[in-house]
Amino acid sequence: AEWLPRKAENLTPYTMALIAKYVARHRLREPRLLDTIANFLLKRGEQLDSKVIQKLVFPFSRMNYRPSNHGELFPKLEAILEQKAGSSPLATVNILMSMFQLSHFPQSVLHQVFSPAFITNVMSSPYALIVRRYLSLLDAAVELEFRDYSGPRLDPRYRVLMFEHALTADEANRKYSYKGLVAEALRQLVGEECYRQDEVLPPGYCTDFLLWINRSGTVLPLSRIPAASKAPSSHPPTSPAAVVVLSVNDKWHYCQNSDILVGSRAMRDRHLRLLGYCLVQV
Repeated sequence: AEWLPRKAENLTPYTMALIAKYVARHRLREPRLLDTIANFLLKRGEQLDSKVIQKLVFPFSRMNYRPSNHGELFPKLEAILEQKAGSSPLATVNILMSMFQLSHFPQSVLHQVFSPAFITNVMSSPYALIVRRYLSLLDAAVELEFRDYSGPRLDPRYRVLMFEHALTADEANRKYSYKGLVAEALRQLVGEECYRQDEVLPPGYCTDFLLWINRSGTVLPLSRIPAASKAPSSHPPTSPAAVVVLSVNDKWHYCQNSDILVGSRAMRDRHLRLLGYCLVQV
């Protein structure tokens, strides 16, 4: 962290991308490192390929960190994306996702990625499905967080769930997670018929545990609840019952040595609350 600001100007984009990858992989929320990457991106962004830019931007969203120069950097990124959006659609939506996770919504770029021309280009590419997943989540985020947006939206024909089941990474980490202990506790306390594990909720967020609790605090058996009633109310305080998402936040859901959630987890929680779910963190 100490030497990077002094050496940054002499580094190649490839080397800086490797540093960014290391920072993101190890969840290092170190402002000096992240701001140095941001300054590098601000100075050289116009000369960089979109695929390199996405690698440099990713640590900011991963660490849920707005760089100190974000007032200059984000408009610069928007201008670059406007010019290069069609050249690498997957990189474009990855950069957009990073910006959305930081609650920055570039309207002009959204006009492009939701345009028929961009969608047609995507559908003929080998990575069509993954781009559709990202676009579907971006479209849901616009609906929830960017109400002033009046441009084109994703055609419903192309909407898919971001995730259809538990993430592979979560499955791999299961033996290191507290989810098993929580599941056993729920099984003994409320019974297996009163909760669901690894339920996927629109627009494709995988939840740890889902429960339905009435005003008196009683956990209701999900089998007795009409399907139409299992969606959260748009006005949770006046609802006779709450749909509760119980989240088990393990260490990899946080930045290293911090209580700050990584960007994807933080955005998931924001969206679930906006959808009317009651979140309980464990």
